[in-house]
Amino acid sequence: MLALPVQADNTQIAFVVHEKLPSVEQLLQKTAERLDITAELRLLNNPPPTGWQSYAAVVLVGPQALEAWSFAESPPAVAVFVSRDAVAAISSKLASALYLEPPLKRQIALAKSILGADRPLGVLMQDKSEWKNSGLSSLPLQQSLVTPYFVDQYENLNRALLDLLKNSHALIGTYDTELYSSTNIKNILITAYRQNKPLIGPSSAYIKAGALATTYSDIDDVAHRLSEMLLTGLKEHVWPEADYNPYFKVRYNQQVGRSLNLLLPDAESLASQLTKDEREH
Repeated sequence: MLALPVQADNTQIAFVVHEKLPSVEQLLQKTAERLDITAELRLLNNPPPTGWQSYAAVVLVGPQALEAWSFAESPPAVAVFVSRDAVAAISSKLASALYLEPPLKRQIALAKSILGADRPLGVLMQDKSEWKNSGLSSLPLQQSLVTPYFVDQYENLNRALLDLLKNSHALIGTYDTELYSSTNIKNILITAYRQNKPLIGPSSAYIKAGALATTYSDIDDVAHRLSEMLLTGLKEHVWPEADYNPYFKVRYNQQVGRSLNLLLPDAESLASQLTKDEREH
């Protein structure tokens, strides 16, 4: 792997966490190797003796670190493993961020690649605000084939879900931990599969529960994009806007695919094709 040397007066970076985890240590090591810099893990409640200003940048890992960060005079802060909504709530603290979840447009493209481009799809959401923020509401073609169903416009979740499944070939899940909670997900999956309709996403964690497929970014993907963001920010002093990770993989639940009699494309080849399509559009 080629290192990407950072030219800056101080190239030491702190990865700030609320607790030490092996996954964070892996992310630190992989990012530091890519950039050929020194980096260290710091707990939120254990700042360095010389203050956070001793670092060229800090990486806030996870929602707890993001929410607790309140050092306005600190070096540039980049957040990872955080949702788009969490970043939007406190974006003034940050130089940049890498969203945890995949974009809805990518999940829809995944569903179309598996089921067919002409299949109607349904997206289950709490209300219209999420749909407006998805970037899809202004696209007539997408709107004609992808229909949002808002729970707050129905008597309850089940009514919204049944209406969606009646008119769609698949349910596209969004990264909404309240709607797709541990309480709701079992009911959503059972209801969908009774009608032979798969759930796409909303993250890799739902595959084991019974989702058919999703796109996701692993530690290598996050380190890849994070190193690019840090390189740009520290060298050019212009930080990339907070965004979704362009590096990702496809994951299936093969057992669910078989139960639905679906022939699933090769995951690696499909991820490459989806990446290519995103770059071209």
